[in-house]
Amino acid sequence: MGGIWSDTMGLINAFISGPHALKPDGENPAVVRTNVGVPAVGLLNQGTIQHVFNPELYEKEPFYFGAVGIQKDLVRGHCPSMFANDEEHRRKKALLVDVYEQCQLPTLILNQVMSHYQEWSRLEAVPDFEDRVYHVVSEALTEAVFGRKVDGRLCLTWLNGLLTNVKTWIPMLSMARQHRLASQALPKLFKAIEEAPKYEDLAQLCRTHDLEVEDGVFTILYATLFNACGAVTAALVSSVARLHTLSDTEKNDILQPTLQALEKNQGISGESLGEMKTLESFVLEVLRLHPPVFFFWALARKDFVISPEKENIEVRKGERVFGSCFWAQRDGSVFPDPVRFRWDRFLDEEEGGGQKKHLLFPRGSWTETSDFNNHQCPGQDIAFFMMKAILAVLLCYCNWELAEAPVWSDNTIRLGRPDRPVSLTSFKFNSEQAKRVLGL
Repeated sequence: MGGIWSDTMGLINAFISGPHALKPDGENPAVVRTNVGVPAVGLLNQGTIQHVFNPELYEKEPFYFGAVGIQKDLVRGHCPSMFANDEEHRRKKALLVDVYEQCQLPTLILNQVMSHYQEWSRLEAVPDFEDRVYHVVSEALTEAVFGRKVDGRLCLTWLNGLLTNVKTWIPMLSMARQHRLASQALPKLFKAIEEAPKYEDLAQLCRTHDLEVEDGVFTILYATLFNACGAVTAALVSSVARLHTLSDTEKNDILQPTLQALEKNQGISGESLGEMKTLESFVLEVLRLHPPVFFFWALARKDFVISPEKENIEVRKGERVFGSCFWAQRDGSVFPDPVRFRWDRFLDEEEGGGQKKHLLFPRGSWTETSDFNNHQCPGQDIAFFMMKAILAVLLCYCNWELAEAPVWSDNTIRLGRPDRPVSLTSFKFNSEQAKRVLGL
């Protein structure tokens, strides 16, 4: 299924139809041989996708998600943790765990949220809402990680140029421009990090994990701006869009317990967020139906056989394999009525059981602990904390109007967000009430 024409047609089909290209005409396969820009075996349900979580069966392809790769010059040739294997991956993941354990988020998030929401409320409209959400997230998290916030516009320019290395002969003029702008932004971005208060401590932490400082810093930078901020932003945008689809009663059912938790605990904390069960269920359902990552890519380490119900599929060593988080989280055998958005789907579930254990968007089960041997997200807790905190303030103290009703056809490049960019025609923030309740 390889070759320049089949690869090209596979890439075009993947961009146009997204994950739906894997299940044409209502078919429901558990595994497929396909071409999405490169030949690959796709794992499409809760049973088969487990193969791509088994480190004995797979390894990562450095710098690449199938047909799309990151521009090596934008990470100065250093391989981020999520693309590394074996001992290199373990060292880099251990570094990230140590870095994120030291982050103090609640006050930093509130300060950034208050500042940005006040700025938005002074505007007649917020047409660039999605970019501005990324600015909030990246400035809060870079301040937590590096000790000083890095301009969100600079971070976003670098991010937008990363995934522009596509295996195709088709001219990608817009991607070439994004790459050029990111290349120009990189020296400024790295200088801001080198001058940040925590830089020397982070450099020493890199050495502790037997990593060259620049290699370690790019590991942190990529995980922070791409993995964490990119995913959190996509989930927040999808959440705002999904709120638009709920009835007033449903929105109030989410709002009231959230507001009560903020007032009871006088601010954002682990305790207050832990009591926001309705908001948590809503966010988990957004992440289930609209995951910010559709595919988990890998290379087979050895020959093995996948045995779904109808036939055995032989996978050869070196063959590309991807697990479809999109389809596995719509598996009707574990998620009743899987294509319908049910904001209360995860209410009243035990933390280690129920449907939560079948959520796979962190590149592994939501309820399982990440370790150094797997590729499960090391910043899962921080990311979820940020999603809930930012949404809690938005939901309780803000009013806004969308420019248009959201529509999802699940375009891969939209990362779970609606087909058209979400923009706001108005935004109002009750900053005085927020300050009073949040103790600012």
